[in-house]
Amino acid sequence: MPSTQNKTFRAKEDDLFKQLLQKYLPFWPLYALLIIIFLGVAYAYGKYTIPVYEAYSSVVIKDESKGLNESEMLQDLNLFRGKKLVENEIEILKSHSFISDVVNNLGLYADVVEETRFRQMPAYLTSPIKVRFKDPSRIKKAEKIPFAFNRDNRTVTIGKDIFPINQWVITKWGEISFVPNYKYNGDTVSRSLYFTLYPVQPIQASLMNRLKVVPASKLATVINISIKDQVPDRAEDILNELVKVYTEAEIEDKNQRAANTVAMVENRIRSVAGQLDSVENEIQRFRTNTGVIDISAQGRQYLDNVGQYDRQLEQIKNQIAVLDEVEKFIVQKESSSSGIIPSAVGVNDPALNQMLDKLNETQLEYEKLKRTTGENSPILINLKEQISSLKPGILENVRNQKISLNISKNSYTSTGSRYSAMLSAIPQKEKQLIEISRQQVIKNQLYAFLLEKREEAALSFTSTNKGDTRIIDKAYSSVMPVSPNKFILYLAALIFALGAGIVWVSLKEGLNKKILFRSELEKLSELPVMGEISYDSSKDPCLVRNNAVSPVAGQLKSLRNQLFFGANNHQHKKIIITSANRGEGKAYLASNLAVSLAMTNAKVVLIDLDFYTKEISSLYNLENAKGIIDYFTNATPLQSLLHIDAVTKGLAILPAGSSNSGNAEWLVSDKLENLINELAATNDYIVITGPAFSDDVNIQAISHIADASLFVIRQGVTSKANLTMLLYNGHMEALKNPAYVFNAVRGRGWGIKMFGNGFGYGNNPVA
Repeated sequence: MPSTQNKTFRAKEDDLFKQLLQKYLPFWPLYALLIIIFLGVAYAYGKYTIPVYEAYSSVVIKDESKGLNESEMLQDLNLFRGKKLVENEIEILKSHSFISDVVNNLGLYADVVEETRFRQMPAYLTSPIKVRFKDPSRIKKAEKIPFAFNRDNRTVTIGKDIFPINQWVITKWGEISFVPNYKYNGDTVSRSLYFTLYPVQPIQASLMNRLKVVPASKLATVINISIKDQVPDRAEDILNELVKVYTEAEIEDKNQRAANTVAMVENRIRSVAGQLDSVENEIQRFRTNTGVIDISAQGRQYLDNVGQYDRQLEQIKNQIAVLDEVEKFIVQKESSSSGIIPSAVGVNDPALNQMLDKLNETQLEYEKLKRTTGENSPILINLKEQISSLKPGILENVRNQKISLNISKNSYTSTGSRYSAMLSAIPQKEKQLIEISRQQVIKNQLYAFLLEKREEAALSFTSTNKGDTRIIDKAYSSVMPVSPNKFILYLAALIFALGAGIVWVSLKEGLNKKILFRSELEKLSELPVMGEISYDSSKDPCLVRNNAVSPVAGQLKSLRNQLFFGANNHQHKKIIITSANRGEGKAYLASNLAVSLAMTNAKVVLIDLDFYTKEISSLYNLENAKGIIDYFTNATPLQSLLHIDAVTKGLAILPAGSSNSGNAEWLVSDKLENLINELAATNDYIVITGPAFSDDVNIQAISHIADASLFVIRQGVTSKANLTMLLYNGHMEALKNPAYVFNAVRGRGWGIKMFGNGFGYGNNPVA
């Protein structure tokens, strides 16, 4: 059996990089062309695409849970300050309502552009006017409305209509106003200006997609805000306006809490003032009617003693009244999550005050988020659960305190009753005056207490005019555009160009149904590849005859040496050559092998058994000469059928025959075997070309008369499917000592073509 090609003479390239290099490098002109095209596209994209800049801003949120607190003095003054969570404030900053306010305040729904030669540019700085809508919620999309601004009479012209600036005018798009652009850079170059109207929702969605609001770190209360935009000034204005809207909303929330508490204290003061005025009027009437000016020493002592109990009793009643209001609110709002809890002013219970403050903070936070997030928001649901869990505790605390205060009230009432019994010893008029005076003292003290609380609330209300948010950095934009990044753009173009080339080569070769590489042949079958013959562009059917010095001639001679002169092949005298289909180079290979053998001073017979194509006979101009067909049909003597080659000494050709009536059954007859043996007895080597398997599968039946069988595979011609079918049906195994010859191997790529060992070729460059 023919030995495989000596692996010692193969270049071994186990390195993956080298294998990939050999696979794709031969197509370097393709990569160069693609790189030029892609870099050109990248250059054009970078030149004509509007650059995008990024603006940044930073604010500090006073979050007590992360260690940033006001001074104790400010905390005492600000009764209505609630705790904040950075995470919640981030969600609020990104809320739909805030972004919508930014769009409306800056008029982003009306995009003014200028027409240049190759593209439209934003005219945020180059347009002298901006467009404002009276009711932005009613805007309908209107694209590319041309207008002109007359600097002399300060009017705006749209078509045939002329509009003044700074006035609301009725147009077919709605009620709008043209206002001066305070960002206008003063450029007087004449430009074609247009404005496009968009509904607020798409612009709002675009801003939310481009807006980034993130904490500086897990422990910090600093929030970093950034946004990308084609105009850096516009990006800065958006961030500054967003922080402004957020701060104003924060102050409004604090003022709402403060106003609620101040209003409750004011209502209580008015009620006590009326009671005090009534008592004082009663004293005046009593003194006038009775003529009483002073009370006795006993009455004074009684008044001093009983007054203390009465004051304490009134304080208890006041606390019970406050607790009643709190309880009433909690009970009435049990099924709701809205409203602000009344202040427990005068109730000396730190635990209750702390719970009420916590409930109030949570309630306000819930109201704030409810305006900006959906009902099913996890944050909103969590706050609602906190509110529900706080109310039962507050209600229980209030009721327990009321029980305790009622006990104290009963105790003081009992004591007061005992002192009242002592009044029987005091004259009736004096007793009445003492009763009235006692009420006056109590109301005065309560009134003074409420005035003090009102002053504290007023001071706290003043402190709410400043928010808890402090701006670290006002908005500033990047000097260089963040998009398109030219380095990334060109790098991507380079990668895509190489990738496109690699994909093209891989698809071109990987999806090809023909056998292109020796590696594919070796994967399909375990049969050895005896040799590889490069493609010869000279079209010389017998290249070795002229002692030509070429890679192909050398490869043919190398194949000859392996077949007949190798260490394991010295017994090979008869060889048969076949293929899967016509046109794969059987005759070319057989002719050159026969000639190269004859050049070693050996006697060689070249037999044409391919009755279907008679290629060998045609190569030697013997297509009409007598041959094997005549031998079988007319019993023509064998020696008369042999044609001695006039050029190559020692070479005889046995053509197919003059008739076209060849019988395929002759190929399996004993007469053919006897003929071959007879020729082998008088000659050194017999080279036979048989029919292709596509013409006659009987070729496998005569392979036993030869010492070895060569199956020709032509690169780019032999079908993978055909070869697979022959292997599957066992036709290849039926051949005697079969081996492949890879024929007409072309160099891969363009320009300087190379063979890659990773694909089953040698390492010879082919010009």
